[in-house]
Amino acid sequence: MALFSRLHDRRYCAFCKVLRRVYVKKHVDVTNVVGAILFSTSLAYTVWGEPDPRGLVIFCLFIVGSEFFVYARWRTAIKCKMCGFDPILYKKSQALASLRVREFFNEQVENPEFWLTKSPLLRVQKGIRQNEKKAIEMQIMARRSSLPQSKSP
Repeated sequence: MALFSRLHDRRYCAFCKVLRRVYVKKHVDVTNVVGAILFSTSLAYTVWGEPDPRGLVIFCLFIVGSEFFVYARWRTAIKCKMCGFDPILYKKSQALASLRVREFFNEQVENPEFWLTKSPLLRVQKGIRQNEKKAIEMQIMARRSSLPQSKSP
């Protein structure tokens, strides 16, 4: 375990291949533990005026809380903001990860800000919309050809 660990790193999304910055610090490190010790002892001296066993309880609570928040920050940062792909969920269930990407995609299509991003899903959505337009045009052409022609005098 290094004394100072990197917080950010550049990683590629496995689904949409976008380079992005993610938090790579998954757990607390030595500096966090030292900071928690200093914080709990200074708080114990401030409140009780001497070393007190309740300071150890404060230390434990602070370590548990910081571990929770560091892990939660890593967990939310690992999910791609462009396509909604979650590699941790993918390792557990590929079908569920696919469903989440599809839900993210459907939500983003309705969001006007999505159309201003550089998301790789835009190409997919533009292709879907072009296919829908072609299908509508084909239906219109089929209706026109099936209507009886009226002859004008």
